[in-house]
Order: sequence, then C-alpha cells, then structure tokens
Amino acid sequence: MSSIEPPSIETSVDRVLAMAPLAAAPHVAVIGRHTLSFVLALMRHGCGCVRSLRPDAAAPDCETADLAWIVDVQDERELDDALHAAHRRTGDKGRIVLEDAACRHCLATMPQHAAKAGLEVVSFDRAHRRLLLAALHTSR
Repeated sequence: MSSIEPPSIETSVDRVLAMAPLAAAPHVAVIGRHTLSFVLALMRHGCGCVRSLRPDAAAPDCETADLAWIVDVQDERELDDALHAAHRRTGDKGRIVLEDAACRHCLATMPQHAAKAGLEVVSFDRAHRRLLLAALHTSR
C-alpha cells in the first residue's frame, strides 16, 4: 500500500505565495503553534519580514503584514483569536491563508468564524485544502 506524502514546506510556501498577489519581498505573519519551518521557508523565499505569532499569546506590536498564514490552531477559540490577529495585521488590503489543519474541526462553521473577524472566504484551493480570506469589503 502506498501512502501519499504531504507537500514539502517549500512547495507549500510556493503555493501560498502564488495564491495571494503580493509585492516583492512581502511581510508575512505566520500564526500557529508550530511555525519555525514555515518562517524559515518564507525567509528563504525572499520575504522582507516574517513574524511568528502564537494564537494563545498577546502580540502587542501589531506590525502590519501583506499576508497572514494560519498554519495550526487547537480549537475554535484559537481559530477566532488567530483570525482576528490576522485581520489586524493585514488590514483591509492584505490576504489571509488558512491551512486545512487549522480549520478541520470547524470547516462547516468557517464562514461564520470569518465574518465574526470581519473577513470572508475569497477562494478555496481544493487540491491543497487551503482557504484564502480577505476583509469583507475588499473582495466585492
């Protein structure tokens, strides 16, 4: 029996950066509990600034980001915290990518979680199970 290998972090970074049109050397916030490999891969891909945030910890600096990538959360409360933190960082023009692993337990209620954070789902990458979100008024 053969098993399907998940894509490498490098491949994931390529795909995520391709999902959201970004300027050269974008600023990226990676939100989750296990972010080091994502941060290092983004730095290797030429991101101008990469910040790692935990969904359960305060981040008082609130540096702006072109892209927020939510890679893993433990429950719906952490998802809500991560979505709010991502929206604060990206503002009205940035994009947010949500990994399947971060929303698997609440996929059915994801539109409500997004709306509560002032976001909406813009697209869904079925092959790699990622959601692209944006501020409510920017995608219309």
